[in-house]
Amino acid sequence: MNNRNHWARWKDIKAPDELKQKTLAAARQARREAQQDMPQPVAPRRRFGMTKRVVAAACAFAVVVGGTAVWKSQTSGQPAADAVAETVAHSFGIVAYAADTGETMEPKDSKIVFDIASGGMESSMEGFFSGCLFKVTGEDIETVSASIDKGGLYRVLRMDIQESDADAVLQGTYPPTHGADDLRVHGYDDGDWWVEASWHVENGFVEPYASNTCYGFWGEPKPDEMAQDIDLQDAWQARIDEFDGAVLTVTVTFTDGTQQTQTLTLHTGKLAVTYPDDSSGPQLTGEVLTDEQADEQGYIYGVYAEIA
Repeated sequence: MNNRNHWARWKDIKAPDELKQKTLAAARQARREAQQDMPQPVAPRRRFGMTKRVVAAACAFAVVVGGTAVWKSQTSGQPAADAVAETVAHSFGIVAYAADTGETMEPKDSKIVFDIASGGMESSMEGFFSGCLFKVTGEDIETVSASIDKGGLYRVLRMDIQESDADAVLQGTYPPTHGADDLRVHGYDDGDWWVEASWHVENGFVEPYASNTCYGFWGEPKPDEMAQDIDLQDAWQARIDEFDGAVLTVTVTFTDGTQQTQTLTLHTGKLAVTYPDDSSGPQLTGEVLTDEQADEQGYIYGVYAEIA
C-alpha cells in the first residue's frame, strides 16, 4: 500500500503498433484491388489468419475479418478503405485486469492469464470472489453479456471517493455502492481515497457497457470450515480449481445493433511471475509453466484461458 503506482488508474487499451500497420496495409491493398477491373471478387487472404480468432486487441480481430470486408466492398460498391475502417470500429477484445496495479494484460500465445495478486474474498454467505478479473475493450459498444458454465460471475467497479464518504461506504449507505456483496476502501494520508465494490451478477446477464467495469469468476458459497489443521493454501487452490474446464462466453452489441461473441475455455495451473525491485509484489508474465519450470522459477497458482 506504500506504492502509489500500486493502484494506477484505469488505462485505455491500445492496439500494438504492428497490428495498426497490418490494418493500414490491408486498406492500401484493398484500394489497389478496387481500382482494377476484375470480373470476379478476390477471396480473403489466408495470411490474415482466417482460421484463428484473435482477441488480443480491437485491431487484432479487425485484421482477421478485414479480408472479408474487402471482398464485400467489391460487390457492394462501398469503398474498400471504408469497409476496413468500419470493421475495425466494430470489434472488441478481452483482457485480464490486475486489481492491485490497475494494469491490463493482453493475450499471449493464444492464452489470457488472470492476475490474482490482489487476492480474492471467501465468504460462507456471499461465495468465493476469486480476484481473477477481465475487461471488455472496444469502440461503439452498447451492451455486454457474459455467461460461464461452471460457477458464476461478479462485477467490479472502482470509484474515487472523498475521505468523508468512507464511513458511509462501510455502513452501506453510500448510494453508488448500494447492494454490493464486497466492499474495500483504500486511502492515503494526502486525501486520495477510493472504493472497490463487487456485485454477484446473474449468469448470462446483459447490461450497458462501461469501459471502467471489470468482471470476475465467482464460486458458490461453502460452509465455513474452521478446522485447525486446514491448509489455507490447499483450500485456496481447491477453490481456484473449480474453474478448470469452464467455458466463458462474452457477447457485445454495438450501437448499430450488430453483435459479436468470443468464447474462452478456462484452465488452472502454475503461472510465471517476476519480482520487481519496487516491492510492489509479484507480477505475472503471461506464461503458463510446466511443473519442472515452476519448481525452478517459482509461480502463482491461478486461472488462464485458451482462446477458442
